[in-house]
Parts: sequence; structure tokens; C-alpha cells
Amino acid sequence: MKMDFQKEVLEKSYETPVLVDFWAPWCGPCRVLTPVLEQIAEEQKDKWTLVKINTEEHEDLAQQYHIMSIPNVKLFYRGEVINEFLGALSKQMVLDWLKKVIPGSGLIALDKFLETHDQPTAGDLEEILSKHPDSKEIAFVLSQIYLWSNPDRAVELVEDIKYGSPFFDKVTHIRDIGNFLNLKSEDEEINHINELLRSSDLESAIQEIIKSLQKNNKAVDGLLSKVAIGIFNLLGTQHPLTKKYRKQFDMTLWV
Repeated sequence: MKMDFQKEVLEKSYETPVLVDFWAPWCGPCRVLTPVLEQIAEEQKDKWTLVKINTEEHEDLAQQYHIMSIPNVKLFYRGEVINEFLGALSKQMVLDWLKKVIPGSGLIALDKFLETHDQPTAGDLEEILSKHPDSKEIAFVLSQIYLWSNPDRAVELVEDIKYGSPFFDKVTHIRDIGNFLNLKSEDEEINHINELLRSSDLESAIQEIIKSLQKNNKAVDGLLSKVAIGIFNLLGTQHPLTKKYRKQFDMTLWV
């Protein structure tokens, strides 16, 4: 049966996640898995769409997506494969997998908003979050916007993000930085770093953190070093400030 992969999978995945079941008529495990996927697809039709592709009829797609063994189930979102599994899983195993990998309605709403808004404001995201209050993705993004100017709100937003969430590690950094920004200290050096962070002067703040840690790498009971680690991790390894200062910072911890 002829299908338009570009339209039915790639373009459709910008509207809703698309689960693609690569199968073949001669494949016994496929005959076990496909009815399971069809049943779940009907139960969760408001969350994702199922597309079945016979690899015998679409050898080009099987080759393009490196189908070496079937059944092979790939999850497409925004034109890309974001997760997959091989073999005939039980219904419960498929449900557990879907729970982990299907983008939530909040993330989908956020991505659609970002298509037309390059620089969303906190107010924009608060409005989207009000419509999707359970969205950890929106809460996480919003917490990063608030972090320097309103750390209380930032920490509040990520309060319910627990261990096991893909955001957990970065949330830990947000909490560390938020706790530091809320710190009441009599140390002028620490207060100066705090002021630099609140004004989003990250480079000057990193410089001062390194100077402080060179004198005492356990400053503020270790919280100051956690703040620096948090900044580098939130910025990412390819950010110019991370490239410029991460090695120098790491050296202060070994003194």
C-alpha cells in the first residue's frame, strides 16, 4: 500500500507524536506486537498516532532508518526519531515505555509556541503553564528564566520534579543556585557574588567565585562550588564561559 511518509509521519509528528511500527508479513513477533500497538493506540489516541510500515513494500524507508531487525518501533517527534525499541514487548512493557518517552501536551504546546516566538517571556510561559499545570517541561524552562531575578519562584516551579525525571540533574543545580541567591550572609565577598548573579553578570560572578574558592574551596559549606558547577551545567559544555573557565574552576577544587 502506497503511503506518503513525509506527510503521514514527518509532517504529522509536528502536530502529535507518531509511533512507527516497522514490520513484515513473515515476521512472527510482528504479528504478536502489532495488535498490542493497535489496542494501545486506540486507548491513547489523544496522545499519539500509530503508523505501520511494511518493510517488504518500503525497502527504501527500512534502509533509510537502518531497520536491521523487526519488529522495530520508532517514535517520531518534530521530524526526528526520539526513541525506539526492538522486539515483541508485552502490553505492560509498551505502556511503561510510552510513559517515559511520549512528549506531554505541555511540551507540545510549548514547542508550537516557540515556532513563532523566538524570545518567550516569563509571562508567556506562565500562561502556557496555567493551561498545562502538570507540565514538568514548561516548569523547568520557566524556572531557568526566573532563576536569577526570582529564585524563590524558580525553586518553587521545580519542587515536584523528582529523581528519575530527565530534568532531575539540572533541577538540582537550579535548587543549589536558588539557595545561594536566597542566602543571607555577613561575608561581603559572598554578597558581591550574589549581586553579580542576580544582575546576570555571569562572567564576573564566575571570576569572583574562582577567586573565593582559591582561598577556601569549601566556602559556604561547599555551596559556592555547587553554584559554579550548576552554572556550567546549565550553560552547557559548548558555552563560551564554560570553555573559558571550567578547567580553571576544576583546578581550584584540587588545591
